[in-house]
Amino acid sequence: MQNATAVIEQALPVFEETDVVLALEPLAHTETDFMLTCEKATEIIRHFNSPHIRLHQDVKAMSDEQTAIPDLIRQYKDVVAHFHANDVNLRGPGMGDVDFLPIFQALKETGYKGWVSVEVFDYTPGAEQTAKQSIEYMKKIWTQLE
Repeated sequence: MQNATAVIEQALPVFEETDVVLALEPLAHTETDFMLTCEKATEIIRHFNSPHIRLHQDVKAMSDEQTAIPDLIRQYKDVVAHFHANDVNLRGPGMGDVDFLPIFQALKETGYKGWVSVEVFDYTPGAEQTAKQSIEYMKKIWTQLE
């Protein structure tokens, strides 16, 4: 934690000068042993109290947390800068067991206005099919929320 904050401290003046936002993305315990939760990332964010250090939420990673994903979205709404829609099966939204309706409901309730990008690691269905299916599924979910 000390090393991470020391590095960010050195880079922060450049972020401020260039209006860059560093979005910290917690990962699952199977991928790292550092910054495993939204809470841990937020400790760093609150240490700096800067609009240039924010939170990046990732559905696959948040699935590893004890708290439900919609609750994490609500809890950290004030510091989130970016959102990854992906499934724990390493494919896109709608291509696995994760129900994105409550997740997108929480994004809508909290007034999230940033990007929702699809991040996949299993391209077995093909890039075009993955993109098409993910977009169609997310549009279907948003329609259900309207």
